[in-house]
Amino acid sequence: MASSSLTLKATSASPSDERTGACLEAARSAIEGRFLEVGDVLSRAVEGMNTLITALERMTQILAGDSVATAAHELGQASEKLRHLPQSLDERRDKLSGLVKVGAELAECIQDMHKHLAYLRVFGVNIKITSGGIAAAGPEFAIFAQEICDCIELGQTQLDTFRADLGTMDGDLRQALSQETHLARRCNELLPAVPDSLVAQVAAITAHQARISGITEEVAALARDVRKQVGSALAALQIGDITRQRVEHVQFGLSLLEAPEVGALPDAARVRLTDFIHRLMSAQLHAMTRDFRRDVSRIGLNVGAMAADASEILRLREHAEGQGGGEGNFLRSLEANVGKAFALVDDIEAGERSAKTVSRSAASSARALAAKVAAIQNIRADVQMMALNTTLKCSRIGETGKPLGVIAIELRQHAMHLETSAGHTMAALERLFGSTTDEEPDDDQAQERQASAAAAAAEALRDAAERIRRTGDEVERDLASAAQQGCDVVDMLKQAATRFDFDRHVSGYLDEALALLQGETSNESPIDDLSPVLAPLMAQLSRTYTMAQEREVHARFAEQVGGAPPLNPHAQPPPAQSDENVFF
Repeated sequence: MASSSLTLKATSASPSDERTGACLEAARSAIEGRFLEVGDVLSRAVEGMNTLITALERMTQILAGDSVATAAHELGQASEKLRHLPQSLDERRDKLSGLVKVGAELAECIQDMHKHLAYLRVFGVNIKITSGGIAAAGPEFAIFAQEICDCIELGQTQLDTFRADLGTMDGDLRQALSQETHLARRCNELLPAVPDSLVAQVAAITAHQARISGITEEVAALARDVRKQVGSALAALQIGDITRQRVEHVQFGLSLLEAPEVGALPDAARVRLTDFIHRLMSAQLHAMTRDFRRDVSRIGLNVGAMAADASEILRLREHAEGQGGGEGNFLRSLEANVGKAFALVDDIEAGERSAKTVSRSAASSARALAAKVAAIQNIRADVQMMALNTTLKCSRIGETGKPLGVIAIELRQHAMHLETSAGHTMAALERLFGSTTDEEPDDDQAQERQASAAAAAAEALRDAAERIRRTGDEVERDLASAAQQGCDVVDMLKQAATRFDFDRHVSGYLDEALALLQGETSNESPIDDLSPVLAPLMAQLSRTYTMAQEREVHARFAEQVGGAPPLNPHAQPPPAQSDENVFF
């Protein structure tokens, strides 16, 4: 907008001067609008570039950190723990197999004891029958025989309970062994394939993030360079303000022709003065248009080059949009394999709990069975004592008591066989009890040492997977944000490049104004007699100049006018602001 000090009230003007003024005003308005618009776009591009660089630097810090390396190390350890899980599984399965074998031994022992008790009962019945045929025996032998039968009957009842409890324990052991066998098949299916896949996927994620890191560093360097170029372009846009001021000075110079002192001149003198001013303003317009076109062309090329360079920033967008085969896919595959690993670990932990429960149950059953065997051993002792008493009574009876004595001796011998079977049973129970109690920790430290390997693997997996997922999410989020910011910056620079068509929107008006002015001029006419009027006008015009180029052009015409002030050799255009001081 022209300064008020440069405005004179017009009294009259030729149609050509009016068209020239209209062209100059159109040029001035176009400069104000277009340069302001492009400057605003470039300023926003600088701000966007700063935001982009900040985001890229944050991404670089995340990717350069030790999160992924730590997670890879943790996942490697978890994978090793997974690989060693079958070892503890084999140990448990071997132990359960041993318990099942002990149970089979106990079943044989029960069968032997049952057989011996059956023989004992037969002998007890024989004593009862035989004693009934011996008058000297009296009812005492029948009573002894009945006591023997009752004792043997109690033993058989104890043995039947023993067999039922042993069957229950054997069923539990075989079910646990079946679970362990199923777990072994699961381990064969998933190990070492799952831990190997976990390690491979972490390596793929690490390599993928390394590629992102490289692209990020390259784009960040490019963004810094483009930001510096944009800042320089912003500083160079002062050509718009310079040209606007020079247009206003030409407008002011033309307005001097409407001054009263000019109007008071005779027609011929006024024509010569007007012709002189037109030639001066034509020279100013010619120099102005040349400088404007040169500088704007240079800035336009630079802005176009910046837009082309900034298009490399779109590599971020391409990488972000290609996440279907990148980070997201890696994370999904990783989570799927971690899920398989967790399922396996859960099964193994369930197997551990089941094995411990079965072991404790077997230990409890072993104690109960031992008590029943002890009761059977007590029955054996009672039977032997009864048989011994029968033998003694038979010796007092004499010859008629010999058949009872023979039966009593057989009863004692089979009672000894029962003792042998019970001893074997107790030995087997001791092995069973020992196998089920050696897992029980004696104190807290022992329990801590025997902590579940599966639980440790699960914890390591959980920590590593969470760390990788968190880092991956941050990288994806920042990558998407930076890609969008980069697209916005590129769009702004492209917009600035397309809006930088100043030659059509500004230079055209300047060229038309110059042509109109040059059409109003004629051959140089003498102006020596016009100095009293022209010299003050030239002085007034000289004081409006702010650019050295204007003064140089003015000086060539001022030499022809006496009384004009000399050119100020120190006049310089306003210094350009450095983009380094202003924009970053």
